[in-house]
Amino acid sequence: MAIRRQRKSKFVRLFDKTPAGVVCPHFYELILSNGCPYDCSYCYLRLTFRGRTEPVLFQNGWDSVRSEIDEVPGGVFSTGELADSLAVIPPLLPKALDYFTVQENKFLLMVTKSVNTGMLCERKPSTNLILSFSVNSVPASAQFEISAPHPLRRLEAAKEMVERGWRVRIRLDPIILEAGLEPYEFICKQIAAIRPERVTLGTLRQYPGLFRFSPHAPRKGLTKAADGRMRYTESQRISTYEQIASWLGFQPSLCKETSEVWDKLGWEFYGCNCTP
Repeated sequence: MAIRRQRKSKFVRLFDKTPAGVVCPHFYELILSNGCPYDCSYCYLRLTFRGRTEPVLFQNGWDSVRSEIDEVPGGVFSTGELADSLAVIPPLLPKALDYFTVQENKFLLMVTKSVNTGMLCERKPSTNLILSFSVNSVPASAQFEISAPHPLRRLEAAKEMVERGWRVRIRLDPIILEAGLEPYEFICKQIAAIRPERVTLGTLRQYPGLFRFSPHAPRKGLTKAADGRMRYTESQRISTYEQIASWLGFQPSLCKETSEVWDKLGWEFYGCNCTP
């Protein structure tokens, strides 16, 4: 059950914590809630909140949130960095949707594994509102995303929102080689058929401390990388991305990947999940 409380910290903060050498354009966190009911075993929120990931919904007055957004001249504001944006609807989300709909250079990004899109279906789409569905292969989801909706249900929701005229993106992240690479072919074909405006990939990466709070997190094949995270080898990541791109039929983008991997792939960066 979600907890409701007043937030004492800032609602808006710049996400610029990515280590040197890892490609990640800066964006703004818009913290309308914390935590996620799906509690996936690999999720960094288990480490961030020290094992407690039940949703906390902030119920401050909208004026205090708006004043912080007003101070920023432009950019992408993500409600999905410390929470699932839609699994439990934050009380402040309707006001945020109203606000961003009429902006010129400010964008609201909602990242979700949920199919809870009912309130969005009641609204007209806007170029300032971006909806990003996070999916995985069916076996990986069954093993490590036990409480989340089935990946095909998420893609059905994504397809409906595309048909309604919404800006829809897909995150295939984290790709978990422990669950097998071949099952990703099926989900890639389903993603390509939806024709989202952007697809962003990421392979499993996590800080070692996660294992203290998530003993069943996938870890096979991971070694400590230069950025301090546990990752697959560079060659594994490159071959994985090349195979996924082949199955998709186009070049996707990458999430929090090193510049060396980008260079060796020879891919052009044209934006990722968190850029306009």
